[in-house]
Amino acid sequence: MNVLVDDLLFSESRLYSLEGEGALARLHVEAWIAREALSDLGEMRVLALADTASLDLDDMVSRPVTLWTTRADGSRYARSGVLRQAELLAGDAGMARYRLTVVPWLWLATQQRRSRVFEQRALLDIVQHVLDGYEGCTSQIADDVQAYLADLPVRPYTTQYRESDYEFLARLLAEAGLGWTSVEDEDAPLKHAVRIFADSRGLPEDPESTAQGVRFHRADATESRDTVQELARRFRQGVGRVTVLGWHASGKYAVGGEASSGATGVAGSSDTSASDYDDTLVPEWYEAAGHGAFENEAHAQRQASVVLESVRARNETFAGRGGVRTFRSGTRFRLEDMSPLGPSGEEGFEPLFALDRIEHVGVNNLPVASQAALETQLGGVAQWLYYDAPPYVEGAGEEFGAAPGDGSATTRVSATARMGVQSEVSAKLMPDAATLEKAKTVGYANAFDAVRCDRPWRASLAGGRGARFHAAATAHGVHTALVVGAEGAASTDNNQEIHRNRRGDVRVRFHWQEARSDGEAHSRWARVAQRQSGAGMGMTFVPRIGQEVLVRFLDDDIDQPVVVGAVYNGRGEGGTPATPGGRTVQEADTSAFAAARDMIPSGQANLAGGNAPAWHGAAAADDAHRNAAALSGFKSKEFGGAGYNQMVFDDSDGQQRLQLKSTQSATELNLGHIIHQAGNYRGGVRGTGAELRSDAYGTVRGGAGVLITSYHDNDTAPAGEATGVQALAKQADKLTRALDKGAVDHEGVRLAAAAGTDKPDTSVLDAQKSPLTAMQAALATGVSGEDLSTAREDAAERNPQAGDGKVPHLGDAAVFMAARAGLVQTAGEHMQITAGETVHWSAGQHQNLASMGSLRVHTGQGLGVVAGVQRGGEPALSVIAGQGPLLVQAQQDVLTVTGREAVRVSSSSAQVELAAPKRIRIATAQGASIVLEGGNITINAPGRIDVHSADKKFTGPTRIPYALPEFQVCKSCVLDAHESVQSITDKA
Repeated sequence: MNVLVDDLLFSESRLYSLEGEGALARLHVEAWIAREALSDLGEMRVLALADTASLDLDDMVSRPVTLWTTRADGSRYARSGVLRQAELLAGDAGMARYRLTVVPWLWLATQQRRSRVFEQRALLDIVQHVLDGYEGCTSQIADDVQAYLADLPVRPYTTQYRESDYEFLARLLAEAGLGWTSVEDEDAPLKHAVRIFADSRGLPEDPESTAQGVRFHRADATESRDTVQELARRFRQGVGRVTVLGWHASGKYAVGGEASSGATGVAGSSDTSASDYDDTLVPEWYEAAGHGAFENEAHAQRQASVVLESVRARNETFAGRGGVRTFRSGTRFRLEDMSPLGPSGEEGFEPLFALDRIEHVGVNNLPVASQAALETQLGGVAQWLYYDAPPYVEGAGEEFGAAPGDGSATTRVSATARMGVQSEVSAKLMPDAATLEKAKTVGYANAFDAVRCDRPWRASLAGGRGARFHAAATAHGVHTALVVGAEGAASTDNNQEIHRNRRGDVRVRFHWQEARSDGEAHSRWARVAQRQSGAGMGMTFVPRIGQEVLVRFLDDDIDQPVVVGAVYNGRGEGGTPATPGGRTVQEADTSAFAAARDMIPSGQANLAGGNAPAWHGAAAADDAHRNAAALSGFKSKEFGGAGYNQMVFDDSDGQQRLQLKSTQSATELNLGHIIHQAGNYRGGVRGTGAELRSDAYGTVRGGAGVLITSYHDNDTAPAGEATGVQALAKQADKLTRALDKGAVDHEGVRLAAAAGTDKPDTSVLDAQKSPLTAMQAALATGVSGEDLSTAREDAAERNPQAGDGKVPHLGDAAVFMAARAGLVQTAGEHMQITAGETVHWSAGQHQNLASMGSLRVHTGQGLGVVAGVQRGGEPALSVIAGQGPLLVQAQQDVLTVTGREAVRVSSSSAQVELAAPKRIRIATAQGASIVLEGGNITINAPGRIDVHSADKKFTGPTRIPYALPEFQVCKSCVLDAHESVQSITDKA
């Protein structure tokens, strides 16, 4: 065995060697396999030998390791990576076999699953942010990337949802048309770097190709250079036109783009001019990218071009085999001596290829005796040369739009496989058989897929329906989130409970969002769905800061959230406790509900943070809230305060109720079974019917009239039914006309409500009807019940109700108040009744005017009081001053007292005085008179004058002055008299 160990350790002449630290330094390469591809992790598995089976496997894992390959010219070529897995396969008699799985460091990104949001970030900034999260891992951005992304808009929102960092990066890079590969970097801590590139035509050239190109030649021991021995050209009928269409939500317009290859559709044909292009032969791919996919048409056009370039790069590929030891994915090479192949004769064809997928197999050049001894001692090599993961499957490599191949493996060997134990391995995990056999013979062989270098290579994404291009994580179902403020807080210390943008979006923080780090958003804007919406119409629901909302996503796109509702998440003071597993942990505590009163709520607070419902059924008992979940409706809340507005539907058995309430000035409308309500508590009964009340100002306005009445027929009667009111109006009109006739007969002042105002039978409402008659016409109006415009014409014409299809309606903008029993109008202080035309009061029986103070009746014209026109009474007219004087004056004209029979003026306890400043004359119709004038008393009679007295005594003349009342001058009367050129002396 010592001889065997010496053969292994003598590595200067070996084809492969391993470089690493710690336990890795004691390993020597036996054989290796590798798979790699552009924008794919790939893996390399190395079988290594050591002189001990006790190497520390944990010490190997996560260390950088480099596989060195000796080239034909004696130089060495490196392939570096991170050790993902170390296994001890076999060990015996001082010799052990290990298997190492080496991957690019970007594999670490598959081990971290995140959910986070980026806001207003450029794509490259997001990519760099993710890569910077891996300390000690090197990444490079090719020089052409910045220019390639220059016209790409800033991404408003980019969400990583339940994705590994690798999945997130892969879809972002593929959508932008970027690729990545692993390159060697001696200065990097892990000896390699991840390089992101935009144009595959700028990939570095393979070292073997740099000098004279790679020869297309047979493999022979006499050859001094590595060569490609087999090359096959493959064509695939692909998509010739790509059309994309998205919706710009903010601009409310569709955004589309189209890209065409210009190919005829015949496999293998080259591009032609637009005039030769036959679009009937070329398949077209149409993709509705959904909401927010494109910022503008240039963005859509760019995306369509990226997809088409991805398809075109795979429509023509080259499959080859060879032994070029420096080949690796992400490099390009020039193939020489292609004369036997068709492409060499094509005009414009340049034999420059970019390597995409490669499979390597290497077997170290150990002595034959050593190989035999190892196989006897540790078993054959081939049984351990298989991959840990199936080969790379790219959706765009399949027919575009078709389902990709099945990438599952039948059985995988565990990462902790025991020595000597081997399970059945799927064929997909095995290396290519021909390549393996070739490597056993010559030490190294590869199989590769390459693409033409004159066409850009673009990555594509494989989905459940095949290749796709719109990169976005899918989010199914409903998610929950908290509404937050501008700084991401779910609570506020002031009355700023709403944070919205101009479109009405709110900021939300999903429960799955991880703690924010620099460069990540604490929340994002989300649209709010409404139950109804339209131009200047609809319903408005504004989630407030701290509310928990339900969120769905347009097109299942995680970057297009829409708030569709809200949920309660509080924990109340009482009610039913939790019952985990159906077990009762504690009894329900309802004591908090018992303190509720008509005006005092209870049990409304939360024991834990959150939002509890305004009404609930957790306190249905009579000694609690007496609410068996019968309350429903809507309740808002004052900003930063306890005030609210609410609409409550109470569906309690036999006690249906509707309340519209605002705590502002205790204003509310109650309909149905009226009760006290304090929060969730249903209090005592207050009555039934309807109540409209407010502690502030109230008004009722009707532009076409208002009818307030206690007359009702049935629920099917028209809204304007006023039969009872019309009957009262007719009675009032009949009574008034009868009294007006009596006033005419007795030469009194006529009643304007019956006779007319300015002219006979006229009023403001109707130029041909008196006020009361016009009122009746307004009440009796009927309008068409079928057409609104006709109804308005009928109302203006005051057409009476007649015929089918007519409904009652007021003919004028009048206010009618009528009560079947009684109507009371009271005021605690003042009441004013004013009319621009006529105020008419009438009663079928009696009418009383009572005043604790003064009763004043003022008129601008006449004042008429006519009594007893229908039947006499005792007395017909009574004017009594219980205390103080009774003063009757005619300040500007003659005061006339007339009686059909006797006129008596008497005093029960004092004298009756008649006084005038000039003359007093008492006369009879037969000519007798007594005249007091100028200090004389003159008695005249047509016949004899008799003076009867117990004592006759005449004394001399005496002057006794008498104080007469002084009347103020009526200025308006003076002006009127002046204009009419009449003397006013008699009215002084």
